[in-house]
Amino acid sequence: MDIYNFLRKVPLFSDLPDKDLEQLCNNVSEEKLLADSILFTEGEIGDKAFVIISGEIEITKESGGRNVLLATKYSGDVIGEMSLLEQSPRFASGRTLTECSVIIISHKNLESLMDSNPSVARVLLSMITSRLRSTELVLQQSEKMAQLGTLTAGIAHELNNPSSAVQRGSEQLQTSIDLFQQIYQQFFLLGFSKENWDKVEALQELAKNKASKPDDLDSLGRSDQEEAVEEWLQNNQIDNGWEFAPVLVSMGYRPEELNALQKEFPGAKLSAAIRRVCILFNIHSLLEEIRQGTARISEIVKSLKSYVYLDQAQVQMIDVHESLDNTLVMLRGKLKTGIDLERNYADGLPRIQAYGSELNQVWTNLIDNAADAMNGKGTLVIKTYREKDWILVEFVDSGPGIPKEIQHKLFDPFFTTKPVGKGTGLGLNISFNIIQKHKGSITVSSKPGKTCFTVRLPINFEDISSTISALPVLPEMRDERLHDILLTSKTIAVVGISDRETATSNSVSSYLQKQGYKIIPVNPNYDQILGEKVYADMASIPTPVDVVLVFRQSKYVPEIIKQAVQIKAQVVWLQEGIVANATEIEIAKEAGLDLIMDTCMRKTHKRLMNSERIAE
Repeated sequence: MDIYNFLRKVPLFSDLPDKDLEQLCNNVSEEKLLADSILFTEGEIGDKAFVIISGEIEITKESGGRNVLLATKYSGDVIGEMSLLEQSPRFASGRTLTECSVIIISHKNLESLMDSNPSVARVLLSMITSRLRSTELVLQQSEKMAQLGTLTAGIAHELNNPSSAVQRGSEQLQTSIDLFQQIYQQFFLLGFSKENWDKVEALQELAKNKASKPDDLDSLGRSDQEEAVEEWLQNNQIDNGWEFAPVLVSMGYRPEELNALQKEFPGAKLSAAIRRVCILFNIHSLLEEIRQGTARISEIVKSLKSYVYLDQAQVQMIDVHESLDNTLVMLRGKLKTGIDLERNYADGLPRIQAYGSELNQVWTNLIDNAADAMNGKGTLVIKTYREKDWILVEFVDSGPGIPKEIQHKLFDPFFTTKPVGKGTGLGLNISFNIIQKHKGSITVSSKPGKTCFTVRLPINFEDISSTISALPVLPEMRDERLHDILLTSKTIAVVGISDRETATSNSVSSYLQKQGYKIIPVNPNYDQILGEKVYADMASIPTPVDVVLVFRQSKYVPEIIKQAVQIKAQVVWLQEGIVANATEIEIAKEAGLDLIMDTCMRKTHKRLMNSERIAE
């Protein structure tokens, strides 16, 4: 094979000077492969690129337990160059469909070519950009299909229980109706009087009401009552007392009430009356079970219709809470076992303008990722609140956390923290783009045991003149800078401090006071805390402040940052669980404020300053 003439026809190498092309030809190797041979595997480090001389090679990516075909490559195509350039794990796998011949290029050879020939870099950039676009389109479709599969499985799981209950109830109902007809004939044979019939009708009404709302007893109490009733029935020669006892207890009957009932229905009439009422109770119980089952099916169908916004306009004013709840219904099968769900919804949250079905896709991705991160066991908290003209939704999971060194890549296309085959790396990228489309932002903060994704959306995105930049990660404060802040700061204004010694705001401030810091309490509800005068707000503080330590909810952070800028503080320190949003981070940055988020000042001081200050 004349490698020189072949490579000269390949666009990537066509403009190379003869000398460089000859040097490349001397350093590459040729390899022949049989059909159905693996050229490279997804996840392995890319140390070679390949130029196909002859044959066909398919490029596939494992996603959702199946192989997705990304492309088929032919003679003259270059493959494997993306992973080679970064020497990163391969994004996909390559397998020969026919007998093939390929030219193997090492990282050193490709890097040398790019250094000496700008044309190679330009062609590579164009090639990679085109490939990323086509790959992203294929995988987006695959991601949607995988998400559809997850939702379908969840819906099927949710529909199974109520549909089974309806089927089982309808079958048992037929048997109970047949028994009821038989006992109806027995009443006439026993010669029931008008007074007997009036009492039976009253008992039937009681049975109907108790079928939907039986007496609430604990299991031990119910067992004792049923045993007493069954014994009474046996003593009064009523057959099958074990069958009637649970029903009579549910209706509120005890031996005392049965003694009174016996006076109303003497002899064989008592057995017939009890049997009739118990059968009727079972009929109404089965009807209630069928009603609940059909109501549940209706609820699921309604949620599904709302989830996809069927027959509704593309852009509309939506209820965020309803949107979240519909998504949770779709994912209930994944969340119901082992995951505790907490919904902290703000009251009076206004509707927002949104692409409804697309926003649900964001919720689905974030909730599904949280469940996967916790491996099916943990706590997921969904919190909503309003900040002026913005709605914020937080998803906090108790999973192992996301390493800091990769957090900045989370929203990049094709980046995934999941094992090979478990994710396409597009879920968060798709979510990021949808939120950008709404002119909102998404941020993430993470540490072991607590990962928080915060979505920030405008109430009306058409009123927003330009898209707010979405900051993928909360800024990281290095230990060296934290040490300098703790070492040089002298005065700390504590916003939201409490006078209760058991309160975290009080105990942290007390610790810092013992370390020699001047504490200035800020809270309009008190006059004195820790022996210091309390100020209603920061603007009232007469002396310079180095650090503003915050113990208020995140929704109060914008005003606190504004006041900190006005009094020319150097640092705003948000205690654990308190974060700022993208806009507030930018304001602090422009004002030259150091902003520390979701961090305990006491713990940080103990960790970094033990030898610097007085012991506690």
